[in-house]
Amino acid sequence: MPLTTLETVTVAPVGLPALLRRLYRTLATVRRIDAGARVLERRGDLPGYRSVSGREAVQVGSAAALDPARDLAFPAARDLGVAVTTGADASLALQSRLARAADGSPVTHAVAWALGAKLDRTGGVALVLLGPGSTAREIDEAMTTAAVSRLPVVFVGAAGSSRVQGMPVQLVDGADALAVHDATVRALDRARRGGGPSVVEPVLAEPGAWSGRDPLLVCEQLLRETGTVDDDFFAEAADTVDTLADAVLGRVRTARA
Repeated sequence: MPLTTLETVTVAPVGLPALLRRLYRTLATVRRIDAGARVLERRGDLPGYRSVSGREAVQVGSAAALDPARDLAFPAARDLGVAVTTGADASLALQSRLARAADGSPVTHAVAWALGAKLDRTGGVALVLLGPGSTAREIDEAMTTAAVSRLPVVFVGAAGSSRVQGMPVQLVDGADALAVHDATVRALDRARRGGGPSVVEPVLAEPGAWSGRDPLLVCEQLLRETGTVDDDFFAEAADTVDTLADAVLGRVRTARA
């Protein structure tokens, strides 16, 4: 997908295989937890769960670009991938779906946090994924405030009103975690240098039609092309992912017992 004229910040070739391995393991973990959560939902043990299948690359790729020492993610209600990527307790993220959030919109919180980061000159940037939990009006007001005050915020999702406000928008393949990661790195770097907010807008296939662009398979292909992994890597990754996912889902079942 063509991008806007944001400055280019590319991943160093020497670090690319390591990054792809991290992205693959995280995507596989999210996929496995999501599959288990859907089973629990069908059994009535996790009512209201909504699958993230097909959107993993957006959540994992954007969250993986953060600097955990100074940035902060503000995920939407369905963003299991952000929890897994940032090392949060995924079982708590799953359980939080059992009740409607009563503490306000994530975009409002993100903009408020970004204002504090700007005033304190921490170099931190807020990453907010647009989705359930925020109304169109809240998103419009948050983007307007961020644009007027040139706040360090990166919005991930449909651009919407940002096009009217002139906020830079990067279109990116929503099935490619590496592409989402690199676009988010560019947006974070711009915000960190005082350029203000921008949008990373993933382009996704229609629901049910994304099998040809499965995020996990796209990442696997990119990783194999580096020539640094073989089938043993993927077998070991599958075993590790199963162990992690079983632990997460076990905590959910225990909490619901």
